Order: sequence, then structure tokens, then C-alpha cells
Amino acid sequence: MRKLVTLPAAFVAAGLVQSAAAQEASNVGSIEVSANVGLFSDYRFRGISFSDEDFAIQGGIDLGHESGFYLGTWASSLDDDFAGADTEIDVYGGYSREVNGFEFDIGALGYLYPGSSGLNYFEIYGSVGHALGPVGVSVGVAYAPSSDNLGNQDNVYIYTSAEYEIPNTGVALSGSLGWEDGAFADDKIDWTIGLSRSIIDERLSVSLTYVDTDQPGGLADSTVVFSIGAEF
Repeated sequence: MRKLVTLPAAFVAAGLVQSAAAQEASNVGSIEVSANVGLFSDYRFRGISFSDEDFAIQGGIDLGHESGFYLGTWASSLDDDFAGADTEIDVYGGYSREVNGFEFDIGALGYLYPGSSGLNYFEIYGSVGHALGPVGVSVGVAYAPSSDNLGNQDNVYIYTSAEYEIPNTGVALSGSLGWEDGAFADDKIDWTIGLSRSIIDERLSVSLTYVDTDQPGGLADSTVVFSIGAEF
């Protein structure tokens, strides 16, 4: 998900520790189909471990139309005791378009937790990206409306991210900073600093990402996440 949303997948969200590098798409008429799969040493979502600081398998499929509309789904394994669920499935759709060098993206994303009770919810999101010289920068927001599953509270997440690809190396440096408040957090700040490299004709990528928050220990403590991912 989080590749398109941060983003994200969504989101990627973002945050988000994102899924491996940019996707390679295959054309089917005016529709592009792409897929990704990866192994992560920890599934961190907005700085919080959803895999109990253990390994997670993630992957997704995206459909994008030349008009700018897209649909996709993304999934990740979870902590063995995640309120009855052992998998997160994200389903999302939106519209993305470049205008005068600015990349605009808006859509909606549903978070589904099969086997759980009362965890499913959805967000609407938007982001703007732009290249500042050799650095790609984006800012975005994700908003979850108040619902029973969120304890009748809403939630807002605002983030900014940047990426710089070192010329002729296949190596990219990235970083993000996010702020969250509402049903999931109380004035929480999270940040990442990452290093990734594409290998084997950019079909495979590896990354190391430092993840931290301003929250006390436990599943929010600092860590370094290693990942290896493939793109199709």
C-alpha cells in the first residue's frame, strides 16, 4: 500500500517505514500493473512496532490508469497476539497527477484486520511532492474520522519526507518526520533516517532504516530496521 500513499502506502506510509523501493510496472493497455514483496526485520507503522519487534513479510499489488486514478492492496504479517488478527490488509484508491512539477495525490485507505474484533478503520489522505534540486520532498496528511472502532475519536497524522539518490551508485538517502494526535496517539512525534540500494537491474533492493519516536520504550523504542524487497 504505502508505496503509493507515501507515500506511502499506502501508505507508506507510509510510515511510516515504507515498503522497498519504486515499483516496476508492466503495461496492460492503459493500465499499469505492479507488485512488490519484502522481508522486514520489524514492521514499524509511524514509529510503533506492529510485529512485536519481530520479522514481518509484506507485499502488495497496484493498478494505475493513465488518467491518474489507481487502486491497490497491501498486506503485512503482525504480532501473533494482535487482538485476534495475524495479518493487516490495506485496500486503497485515489488519484495522482503532476502539475507544473508538483505531484498531487489524494485518496482513501481502509485498514482491515481479519479475525479481530473492532479494529478496522479507514483514513482519507493527501500529499504534495516536489523536487528541490536533487532532493525529492513531500508533505502530507492522513485523517481518520471518528468511529466506534476508534473509541469515538478521530486521528490526524501529518508528515514530511525527503529522498536523495546519490548519482551513479543506486544508493538513496531518505528521512521522514511525522506528528500524530487523536485516537492512536497523544501529540506523538516519530522520525526515520534510511539508506537503501537497488541491485540486480533495480528489481531487488535492500535498506537500513533508523526508526524512533518521542514515546517511552516498549514497542515505540528506537530500532534499526533491515529489509530486502523484490519488485515485479
